[in-house]
Amino acid sequence: MGIVCIILPGRQQRAFANALHKATGGGVDLIVITKPRVSTDGRWKRISTAVRSGAILRELWYGALLRLSGKTREVLGYLRASSIPATSPGYDAPVIHVEDVNDAETEARLKQLSPKLVVLWTPSILRPNILATAKKVINFHTGILPYYRGSVANQFAVLRRDEGRIGSTIHYVTPGVDRGDIIAQLFVDTKKPPKQAFQELNDKSLQLYIDIAKRILAGEDVAAHPQSQTDGGFFRLSDWTNEKRWKLGRQLVRWEKTGRF
Repeated sequence: MGIVCIILPGRQQRAFANALHKATGGGVDLIVITKPRVSTDGRWKRISTAVRSGAILRELWYGALLRLSGKTREVLGYLRASSIPATSPGYDAPVIHVEDVNDAETEARLKQLSPKLVVLWTPSILRPNILATAKKVINFHTGILPYYRGSVANQFAVLRRDEGRIGSTIHYVTPGVDRGDIIAQLFVDTKKPPKQAFQELNDKSLQLYIDIAKRILAGEDVAAHPQSQTDGGFFRLSDWTNEKRWKLGRQLVRWEKTGRF
């Protein structure tokens, strides 16, 4: 019994999965790559909401501004910045690609492996039957729980200027979205330029995530504390409008130019 790592496709995710495999002495038995459907779903929900509310022209206007401003689009990527080195062009452990991580075929494969630990870096929500295939499941969440749940947690925290609640959370996974016991949290250093601040946050968080996975695989009962189930909010990708993206981008540009959050 080893690790099953469930991730989205991408260079950063591949580098993370390979680093996890190396750090655990080849402990990753399987890498499951999920289809990135969330962004498309979120975009269509956002457009549908704009049409129903009469805000479609506003959405189109801010979308045009984003397309015309390469700098704004660039700084929005700062929140995902990471410098984990890509040690190989492929994956160092066996890989399967799935349309739906909760489908019967994936469940059968996980039951066959009976992993000691499932490590997540994906917005996919695992159903209880998938969670039950592993002894423990952990997740890397780019936001501070319980205050910011969902896919665009740090984006909303920065947009709200909620300086003390921007960071990352590593937590156990239970039924329900981003509600499991918290293992560790790291916070962004807003005194640094945004690109450096988020790259350092993400690098430290992913290394800590690997260390925690390594400890759990070795048999350690890694401590965690319950989070409030009533505090905070849930931030959906469908809520992440072009207007909000534009305003966050301009805020990051000002932070970068002035050195002040």
